Amino acid sequence: MINEEKFFFWSPEEKGLREALKELRDDYGCEALKFETEAEGASFEEIRYYMNLALGQMAIKVKIGGPEARNDIRELLRIGVKGIIAPMVESPYGLKNFITALSETASPEQYQYLSRGFNVETITTYHQIDEIFALPEIREIDKISIGRSDLSGSMGMKPDDEPVMKIVKEVTEKAHQIGLAVSVGGGITPDNARQISEQIKPESINTRNLGFDLSRVKDPALSIQKALEFEIALLEHRANQAKAAYDGLQKRIKVLKERMERR
Repeated sequence: MINEEKFFFWSPEEKGLREALKELRDDYGCEALKFETEAEGASFEEIRYYMNLALGQMAIKVKIGGPEARNDIRELLRIGVKGIIAPMVESPYGLKNFITALSETASPEQYQYLSRGFNVETITTYHQIDEIFALPEIREIDKISIGRSDLSGSMGMKPDDEPVMKIVKEVTEKAHQIGLAVSVGGGITPDNARQISEQIKPESINTRNLGFDLSRVKDPALSIQKALEFEIALLEHRANQAKAAYDGLQKRIKVLKERMERR
């Protein structure tokens, strides 16, 4: 087997992130590295970079800019991501559009290997969840993600408020009745991770950038603690990259100004 790592040259900081990913996968039940072209606004270049950094250690899943974001779908398929998640599917029409966009943009082979999901993240979606789950297109979905932050925001509440948790549990139970897996995210902390795992009983929980398979998680609180530590390191790495780019531009500006002064 070819050792792909020899084709990449990692900095000490990058090696640290790779080792942390391995530990998260092997010891803490991490199943996916997640990005967004939507609210987070990750570029395709960034996603490609982090896919190389992960280098087969775990799946890369991306939430696209909208149910019909065909350019996002096209570019992510070129990069080779494992899963695509649609945001703001608030009606049966939204789910139909998402599946149509996927099936018309991906090749049959790509469509088959691709993990397909959508977010339940507003009270509007909740009010139409029975109609959405009744669609034939729901059979094309592998997993739904319940985003408690946006859901609670649409209700004028906080993620851990009882009415929000009641809706999360109800949607999870309805999804399970039709054979859908569920991931719950939004404001996940070490404290509420155990509560969600025990009371809601989803298959997965997720932070902004990491998803965890609860069947492989020994202690949800500890896994989320490790996730948050990794995400801090990831943000610090991205900040350092941005600073290096900024410093490079400033150096170039200085050189050009010096040339102007030599007239």
